[in-house]
Amino acid sequence: TFQHYFKRINLSVMLASGDTQIQVRLESTEKDYAIDQNVFSLPHTASVTELQDLVSSLLNTGESIEFSFRVNDELLSTSIGKVAESSDFSGESILKIEYFPKRPSPDRTDEIEVEDWVGALSFTTGGQLYAGLYNGQVTRVLPDCTTKSFQIHQKPVKCVGFIQTEEGGRDLVVSGSIDQTLKYSLVGEECEVVFNLRGHTETVTCVAVSPSTEQVVSGSYDTMLKVWSTTLDPTEGDIHRKKKKRKPVEDGALRTPLLTLGGHTQAITGCTWQDNSQIVTVSQDMSVKFWDTQLMTCTKTISIATALQCLDWSDKSRLVATGASDKYVRLFDPRGASGALVHLTLVGHQLWVADVAWSPENQHELITGSYDGTVLLWDTRNPRSFVHKISSHEDKVLSVAWQPGRIASGGADSKVHLSTFK
Repeated sequence: TFQHYFKRINLSVMLASGDTQIQVRLESTEKDYAIDQNVFSLPHTASVTELQDLVSSLLNTGESIEFSFRVNDELLSTSIGKVAESSDFSGESILKIEYFPKRPSPDRTDEIEVEDWVGALSFTTGGQLYAGLYNGQVTRVLPDCTTKSFQIHQKPVKCVGFIQTEEGGRDLVVSGSIDQTLKYSLVGEECEVVFNLRGHTETVTCVAVSPSTEQVVSGSYDTMLKVWSTTLDPTEGDIHRKKKKRKPVEDGALRTPLLTLGGHTQAITGCTWQDNSQIVTVSQDMSVKFWDTQLMTCTKTISIATALQCLDWSDKSRLVATGASDKYVRLFDPRGASGALVHLTLVGHQLWVADVAWSPENQHELITGSYDGTVLLWDTRNPRSFVHKISSHEDKVLSVAWQPGRIASGGADSKVHLSTFK
């Protein structure tokens, strides 16, 4: 309106006078850093440095915490006066500035050599890491970075997941392979394959464990989604075999799926659980699909214009993050209407995005691994650029994983990188 335009002209004149004060409200979405008295009158020349000093003095935590500042969904990189002049703001208003702690870079990164390409990674609740290798092995990495490998498959392992720790301290681990099978293995000082899960007719590309740990979902090049029981007790579909007639890698009973769902037209490349009955998948058919295992059907499909290669779901942000062969990371909000547009696109990789993982603690943070050899850490409040390049591999990054305090990545250089945060 003319009145608003006049106020904008007025603001420009005031700023040109050189002594203008701007009313600002400092707000933090993280209550640990909230300020009770948060409205201040600041010189129009104030920038990130002055805001950092102000917030630090008000919080008085004794810690050296660096903050990022955001105005109208854009990171502040200039003076508040210039931001006010270029935005929908009048001199009579209060400029809202959001601030949040900036993620520090890792304290250290350990590099662990393994015997072959790393196709998959999964942390346990106890701090161990399992890596699925292209030689068919699953390697256990302890917190002190010592390793032990177990021959579980005869062909490359494409996915791995930690289910739970059983009595006696052994971990129940699921792995999927190019050999078209999944296997449940009890891993301790030794490894015992307890179930062979058969039903897929092509490479098993992805696996995910339900929040209750009672079920596992898998996806495959055969375009099918299959749900399996994780119980170690015999079920009606189990077929026991005589171990002495089989190779050690073929030990264990055969298990068939509880449920098979079809709907994708090309390979399923990623799957995850939203809760104990809702599943999300992505595919090379350029779609994201949402499934209900109780209704036994697909409830929503979002189609885009590129093949999707990986995904992860955040129960904190309620967003689905995907990686694609066109090098972009896209975030989807399933609460939107069917066919909803992309919620956010993150641009930073130079090649195919192979894996993505949300932070287990922060709703705004995620990591991505790419064929360009890099692992990038993002904060969705700063979508224009990644926060840190966590690590650089000598070849394609194929998998990433995140647990509180640690980020893991692995790839075609046959190395696992473990980055540790305070």
